[in-house]
Amino acid sequence: MRISREAYVRLFMHFKHKLWLHDSRYVSVEEKMAMFLTIIGHNEGYVVTKRRFQHSSQTIHKYFHEVLAAMMTFAREMIVPSTFDPNPDSHGAHKSLRRIFKLHSKTVYRGRGNGKCYQNVLGICDFNMIFTFVYAGWEGVAHDSRVLTEVLAEPSKYYLCDAAYTNTRGFMAPYHNVRYWLGDFCRRRAMTKEEKFNHAHAKLRNVIEHAYGVLKVRFPILDKMTPYPFNVQRNVVIACFAVNNFIRKEKINDELFVQYEEPQMVTEQVGQEEEVEYATTGSHWGAAYIQFMSNMCEEIAVQLIENI
Repeated sequence: MRISREAYVRLFMHFKHKLWLHDSRYVSVEEKMAMFLTIIGHNEGYVVTKRRFQHSSQTIHKYFHEVLAAMMTFAREMIVPSTFDPNPDSHGAHKSLRRIFKLHSKTVYRGRGNGKCYQNVLGICDFNMIFTFVYAGWEGVAHDSRVLTEVLAEPSKYYLCDAAYTNTRGFMAPYHNVRYWLGDFCRRRAMTKEEKFNHAHAKLRNVIEHAYGVLKVRFPILDKMTPYPFNVQRNVVIACFAVNNFIRKEKINDELFVQYEEPQMVTEQVGQEEEVEYATTGSHWGAAYIQFMSNMCEEIAVQLIENI
């Protein structure tokens, strides 16, 4: 398991207290949870897990799915919109994670070029690295903006997002064709108002890179999923987010969160994907909303350059 003993104990006790899991004749709640966390924390199959826990493959299969079903109730408790944000306008940051998955049969979720299969996982987190929204199950070639139009209503504030998104009301993206990543500013400081804006944007949005960094290190199963049925794979993803949130919300002294909280922590920089224009629909993407957010970005950029 890639969580501390304290986190593990609090987690299975939480499930027992909520009556989401019960001891069976031969397997306790503690062992059920341990088997589940071993599978998602080490991407182990049933064969390896049965040797470790000395149970049959059928038993491992049964209780893995029992815990996974309980995790869906748990996720509704753990992944909720934030009710307070210290920043007066910015509501959080978001990005999408591509996760390779396998299916026994041919699937429409076919990645570009290399024949691999993906699904998009859209995640939004607050500035405490707690995920407040997760949507899993989109085909990996779906453009991020299209996903947003389908699953998100217009927020009362705005989310910080990367250049893969349309800059529109409720979603603030950086300036295109301008330096953005924090590493880009190490040798030469921001000079223009657009660079000042992008630098400030990147520093705030970097929290989502750290949050995903913790998540992917803790749960390697997200990088290469065991060939479960697709709905199971989707639920495994949601369970990983929920457990990660639990550890953070419980203020458990977690090594991964401590490591990724460091300002100098270098996270994987995911560059922009193919520069392809996608049609977007819905009230969020009209010309008036796009102009509204473009004006707001310009106002912020001017304020930043004037405060040098």
